Amino acid sequence: MDTATLARVHGEPLCRAVIKDSPADFHVSETLDVDFAGDGEHLWLKIQKTGLNTADVVNQLAVHFSVKPAAIGYSGMKDKQAVTEQWFSICTPEHCTLSEISPSIVVIEVQRHNRKLRHGTHTSNHFRIVLRNVEWIDDASQSAFELRLEQLATMGFPNYLGPQRFGFNGQNLRRAEAWFRQPKKRVSRQQRSLYLSAARSALFNAVCDARVRAGRWHSILAGEPLVLDGSRSFFVPDTIDEQLIKRFECKDVHTSGPWWGQGEPLSKGDCAALETMVLADQRWQALCQALVDNRLDQDRRALRAIPNHLRADWLSDNDCVLEFSLTPGVFATMLLHELMA
Repeated sequence: MDTATLARVHGEPLCRAVIKDSPADFHVSETLDVDFAGDGEHLWLKIQKTGLNTADVVNQLAVHFSVKPAAIGYSGMKDKQAVTEQWFSICTPEHCTLSEISPSIVVIEVQRHNRKLRHGTHTSNHFRIVLRNVEWIDDASQSAFELRLEQLATMGFPNYLGPQRFGFNGQNLRRAEAWFRQPKKRVSRQQRSLYLSAARSALFNAVCDARVRAGRWHSILAGEPLVLDGSRSFFVPDTIDEQLIKRFECKDVHTSGPWWGQGEPLSKGDCAALETMVLADQRWQALCQALVDNRLDQDRRALRAIPNHLRADWLSDNDCVLEFSLTPGVFATMLLHELMA
């Protein structure tokens, strides 16, 4: 899934800029809300990593502590070409000593806990992204840029899965489709997870894109499951009344798209009809069936993402720092896509 094919809410880009001129220009830090026990069989490490993805760190930790990768927990995947801070847990004896893991990994906090770190435990990700060599499209673009930031903070942006989910040049999705055609071919647990995630993400993006192009991603459809803000929980309202619209406008609930799996679709009425039409394509139907065959359950994902504490600070006439927080699973690249892709 190439982001170049995705629709934009705000039309043409306003500027061009260099992103990730160096890893330090893209900084991500997890926010975790855990009351640590202070003891227990799980060593929790807050790690700053550079030039490594999350799987790389898991493998290095497994070797360093002489455990299997399955003994290591983490909450979310983080970019490779960035400086990122995230938590890991390692099931290891309390008496173990901590030494340097690698030059690319810096331990910035150590805790002991009685539970493994589970996926999705963190409450948000905070981003600090430097845009360098900003070039405006025309004289009015800089003022429009500031207005667009306000619109993004107020209205949010389409919650597409970013290109990282599909691998370099979309290779994860292509490999997933090849494996689905030959399911007896053995793949690792990690590969299987990547392939299923890429398939689900492609289906969601297809529906999200159809809603954006039709101008309906920011309005509630009859029979649409609504996702509660900051949660994976959802409900299907009986009617779309003024109170429900007010909750949507206050960002208490969000429109949603399918996170495909086995069982009956969770949408009804007009929403179900639209999703059925979009996913009728033969390629999407093959992915739907593969997810059912792999026994993933139906779920929903919000169509709208809201950045918190969004601000832009200018270091110079041509260099800008963007800072904002996003809930887990929301891609900062999609916010940048709205601004400048």
